[in-house]
Amino acid sequence: MAAATCVLPSFPASMRKPPALRRGDRIGLIAPASPLSSSEIEKGIEHVRLLGLEPVLGRFAAASSGYLAGSDRERAADFNQMARDPEIRGIIALRGGYGTMRILDELDYAAIAADPKVVMGFSDLTAVLNAVARRSGVVTFHGPLAARESVFDDATLAYVERVCMSTEPIGTLRAREAHVVRASSARGRLAGGNLSLVSALVGTPWVPAFRGALLLLEETEEQPYRIDRMLTQLRLAGALEATKGVLFGACTHCEAQGPSMTADQVIADRLGDLDRPVVAGLPFGHIHEQWVLPIGLEAKLDAESLSLEIPEAAVRP
Repeated sequence: MAAATCVLPSFPASMRKPPALRRGDRIGLIAPASPLSSSEIEKGIEHVRLLGLEPVLGRFAAASSGYLAGSDRERAADFNQMARDPEIRGIIALRGGYGTMRILDELDYAAIAADPKVVMGFSDLTAVLNAVARRSGVVTFHGPLAARESVFDDATLAYVERVCMSTEPIGTLRAREAHVVRASSARGRLAGGNLSLVSALVGTPWVPAFRGALLLLEETEEQPYRIDRMLTQLRLAGALEATKGVLFGACTHCEAQGPSMTADQVIADRLGDLDRPVVAGLPFGHIHEQWVLPIGLEAKLDAESLSLEIPEAAVRP
């Protein structure tokens, strides 16, 4: 493979953990990407209360500007207001969609560094999670979006409690239906998330910390050739070679329109020759019962046993 020309960063040498969420804590609910209906916002509020937490709705959470939940200034302002408020102990996005890349250069990373708090979401939130982890040096959380009922089920609630509300070591997560693409084991810090966002950030100052990482990837509603294109981009950038291993989550509604390989075949073709562990079909992404994964924390991937060991807590007392 030709030498990479892209700058591929790593995480800060030492990551800080936010305090564990406790029942009664105030949680900021924001819409940093696509707009929501009033019923979706109410559903998000309800879901946060299921955890015994007190939701605080962002000032612009109900805003709408075409395919965005308000202007870039408004969406960034809600994140920053929650980041700067010492009474807010966590920030959870209501939904993904599109838009978080547009506000990366407007977020107050220094505020999160000064007062670490749980920042959680997935899909389009991939951009924010990785930027906060790298720029603030604070562990973030690839987990459910508050308004998305399809992923905010009992099993996922249990993962949120285990990872974000307990100071006990997370321990070993085991998958039931995943499959090995490349067998071996490796340690690295968790990074990444949605494939579209991960690939789009390559070549920008906001690129995820690929170097030495266990790279998370998941996707939805993309045809196999598009998945091929994004994985090929990561290969050509040297991003995959910089990792210690790859964890591919769910690839939902990724069927082809016309003659094609399947998404699983593309993943095997593009990742199967890496000299590091690769597992596909792990339980995270646009699915029910998704793992909550701490971005920036070290873990061990064992491809043969389909397990991910996280030997420490992701939050502090």
